[in-house]
Amino acid sequence: MATRNDKTTQKEEHSSEAKVEQETAKKSDSNTAESDVDNAPDIESLTEILHGDITEIESDEAIDSIDEWVDFFKGHKEDNVKELSASLKDLKKLLKGKRTEATQIVEALAKLGEQTNAIGDEAGRGVKGPVHTLGKALITFSHKIERAAAKAEKES
Repeated sequence: MATRNDKTTQKEEHSSEAKVEQETAKKSDSNTAESDVDNAPDIESLTEILHGDITEIESDEAIDSIDEWVDFFKGHKEDNVKELSASLKDLKKLLKGKRTEATQIVEALAKLGEQTNAIGDEAGRGVKGPVHTLGKALITFSHKIERAAAKAEKES
């Protein structure tokens, strides 16, 4: 028959094993998140491009960048990431379209910026800032396109 001390020791051992398993799972999740960040396309470069002159961006380069991000998002199961990937695909269609209006691109970029900011809200330390910066840059870029389209319309 087990004594009270034996039962207490067994509970402590089981509790310790559970804690070790939890810590291992946390480290694994953390390592997965870190490797995702390490494999991510360069956020800073994209942000710099978005802050630049809109006339210097080639649609082929933008499409290549979109493809890179869509490939990166493959396999992610989070709903917000799936929605962001779908929005990127929509933007790609707009950029390839012959009859795409500037307002459509403006709306798509603004939506991407909002979705990116929402993901940034949930991101961990070290990722949150760059993701929010990218989200704001997408929204700012949509405003640049809107102003350029309005200017071109006035001139024509």
